[in-house]
Amino acid sequence: MGLRKIPAAVVTLGAAAALTITGCSSSSSTPSSAGSSPASSSSSAPAELTVWRLGASVPSEVTWMTGIISQFHKDYPAYAKTKINVVWIPWTDVTSDWTTAEAGGKNAPDITELGNTETPGEATAGALMNITTEVNSWSNKPGLIAGELANDQQNGSYYAVPFFGGVRGVWYRTDQFKAAGITSPPTTWAQLTADAQALMKKYPGTYGLGAPSNDTDAVASFIWGAGGQIATESGSTWTADLTSAASEAGIKYYVDLYTQAHVSPAKYVGETELGNIGATAGGANEDFALGKLDMYIDGPWASGNMPANAVDKGAWASFPIPSENGPTPAPVFAGGSDLGIWSTSKYPTADWDLIQVMDSPTNSTTFASGLGFFPPYTAQLSAQVYSSQLMTGFAKAAANTQISPLNAKNWATADSTDYVIPTMIKALMQGAPFQATVAKYNTELQNVLNTGSES
Repeated sequence: MGLRKIPAAVVTLGAAAALTITGCSSSSSTPSSAGSSPASSSSSAPAELTVWRLGASVPSEVTWMTGIISQFHKDYPAYAKTKINVVWIPWTDVTSDWTTAEAGGKNAPDITELGNTETPGEATAGALMNITTEVNSWSNKPGLIAGELANDQQNGSYYAVPFFGGVRGVWYRTDQFKAAGITSPPTTWAQLTADAQALMKKYPGTYGLGAPSNDTDAVASFIWGAGGQIATESGSTWTADLTSAASEAGIKYYVDLYTQAHVSPAKYVGETELGNIGATAGGANEDFALGKLDMYIDGPWASGNMPANAVDKGAWASFPIPSENGPTPAPVFAGGSDLGIWSTSKYPTADWDLIQVMDSPTNSTTFASGLGFFPPYTAQLSAQVYSSQLMTGFAKAAANTQISPLNAKNWATADSTDYVIPTMIKALMQGAPFQATVAKYNTELQNVLNTGSES
């Protein structure tokens, strides 16, 4: 067995002294139910727990973890001397590190953060502990966003809990809306198109709404917003659903933003929302920032890719992607992270107790808001930190999320290697026959999701 790659940084946080593990430790127990008293949550405290966090050990995240560990020691006196090793795993190493830990258990964590699209696969592989009892008795469970928690369930059992997520919405400028006579953000597709056209009329030389062909997450919202599905799973088999009437309605609307309504420019055909594939500038994001595009679909994190000479920033705002007929917004993909207990951990009771501290409504909100993301709790989406002109629309969108099939084992192959949906959208925008083209890529999508190959 090969050695696990050495992470970019390892931060050791907690008391220097460690308790000795007795022979009757929690290694033979299952996690305790939520609500147990701190002093009795573990019959014998572990000397050390290892937490894998994903990404770089940036100062703000290290500071947050330091605070979490201090609270953990305070809230759970039984673990006052338990040392917490926080290991920062670069995103490029995550898959290989998990695979190594699964193969031999060596250097495995006790708790791991997971990208939420990875959670179902890791659970199916047996890497994560079944924490159904703990989740069901957790006092915070009723407040979790249902669509995010559902992603952590396999065959009726829970293997993780949602930690934070990011969603897409529609960026716009309040002063432009006012000048164009638009009194409130659109809630239907017809209103969205009409508003885009009104903005173009008021601001000649601009385009009303960007519709890049290579933006699967945006396309997904329009499919879901018509009541359609990209694909559904039964047992271990995926059935692609792009050819259903509802899904085709969403696909057609998105394509027609370019081909019929002419509110999106030709340059976006073949591009992502950030420009050419692999680029971070030169696309719809830059055009919006410079006032050349009136409405732009992306998440709040997009501000990090806006050019320094962006204009009229004080008027930037957002609203949820509309559904076909309103008034409820279209569901959006919530990309983010989960927290799970590694299946071979000897200290599941302490693990669950630490997760409860990390993932409390207050702590998860503090963490998520610092990154421009959202906590997994519906009530927290109305918190003051999300009440700004720009964030309020994204917060509304975050209350209605979907993930499947973007969490399928072979989704990365379908979307990031084979570009199934982006290639379909590009072909349609270039005039390919609608029914035959959708049927072709529906077959390809189904094949990839089930076998990893288009044929």
